[in-house]
Amino acid sequence: MTRTNQMNIYHAICSAIDMAKTLGGKHVVSEIKEIESIDPIRFYHAAEKQFCGKRFFWENQTDGTILIGAGIAASITTERRENYEMIRKNCDDLLKRAHVLGSCGAEATGPLLVGGFAFEAEKQPSEDWKPFGSGYFFLPAFLLTIQKGCCYLTRSVVCTSHDDADQLTQQLVHEEKELFSLLNADFSDLNVLNSLVKQIDQDIKAWNHLVGEAIRTMGGTELKKVVLARSRRLKYQHKLSSELLIHALRTQQDQTCVFCLEKGSSAFVGATPERLIKKQGRTIYSACLAGSAARGSTDEEDASLGKWLLNDRKNRLEHQYVVSTVRHSLNELCEQLTIPEQPRLMKNKNIQHLYTPVKGYCNESASLFDFVECLHPTPALGGFPRAQALSWISKHEPIDRGYYAAPIGWCDARNNGEFHVGIRSALIHEDEAVLFAGCGVLKDSIPDQEYKETAIKFRPMLNALSRRHL
Repeated sequence: MTRTNQMNIYHAICSAIDMAKTLGGKHVVSEIKEIESIDPIRFYHAAEKQFCGKRFFWENQTDGTILIGAGIAASITTERRENYEMIRKNCDDLLKRAHVLGSCGAEATGPLLVGGFAFEAEKQPSEDWKPFGSGYFFLPAFLLTIQKGCCYLTRSVVCTSHDDADQLTQQLVHEEKELFSLLNADFSDLNVLNSLVKQIDQDIKAWNHLVGEAIRTMGGTELKKVVLARSRRLKYQHKLSSELLIHALRTQQDQTCVFCLEKGSSAFVGATPERLIKKQGRTIYSACLAGSAARGSTDEEDASLGKWLLNDRKNRLEHQYVVSTVRHSLNELCEQLTIPEQPRLMKNKNIQHLYTPVKGYCNESASLFDFVECLHPTPALGGFPRAQALSWISKHEPIDRGYYAAPIGWCDARNNGEFHVGIRSALIHEDEAVLFAGCGVLKDSIPDQEYKETAIKFRPMLNALSRRHL
């Protein structure tokens, strides 16, 4: 950090402290600067020493946007009903009055919040998910943004009326120097083999009974679809590394959004193909993703499976529930929507889906969190109709989904941001990983086939954990 930059930040911090004394509350100071190119995994790894348990990784591989948050300038943990409103209010309070230095206009730079929500806000979190609460977001002390071949660093500090400007400035200088001094740290620990010691899977008979019960319910009620999830718990010889998992997922699962949200000694990590919402000004993007088939071992088999998926009645009906619900939800917030009449195939490494892209022009007053609230969960993650499906899941599903299949992403001070749904994912803690996978059940579903579908959806995380095909 140059002497000029240091003085600029010092004066900005002085001003923020003065405002805090006059107006009360917390006031953010952020500095944005373009820096030389940095390998994202190296930066994430370098942050471990100072900020272990306080990191965030996000890479949307379809547009190349990478965000890495390190350190916590401010955080928000919500409980139950107030989730969206509390996050929205705190976002406004923290970000919209921030003092920003060196604004470059690049997307996803400056002060922003990163984090996610639980699938079911009203559910008491299990011991596994307790640290995350029903919603958890933080303002990174350091934010690395890689966008269109350029690299930016945002450093944020929160000022109150009791703070000392000299102390905050010196702390900023010290932390930045220490972080960047670790960029050349040894990566050898990422190559340590980690053997699987124990695996606990949900009993197939119990699963078939659950699916059968859902099918019977659909025969006599308005419930048309319910999405059921199961988990697999794995124990390893050594502590699991989120850096290693992120590296493996980036290598293996192209055209997905690779994410990792740390909270203390736990991390929620995955490679999701499903965007919930992206907002850029008044333009919004969403996606309908439902209906699945395996990938073929040859080009001919893969094409045949894709053709079957495009024409299968059960999968097309499952997909149409998502399209119609997303259309209805977005109509209330958008002046214009573009949704193709027919789905196409999205092919990931282990599975292919029916996919319909969505683009719209939103009302001027619509916020990013309005979209998150109205869309989550889509019928691809919960079921149809939504209220009946969620009620059934809450009463019958034996696992705590936590942040699985729920919104995870980021938002900035300009009411822009992006959220995906946390599927193809796992919760890791020390030497344990809990994997999650789900499937849409309709009245003509076959329990054994649904069990096989969830087994396919475990593969991305299983391959990453075993570093298969790296």
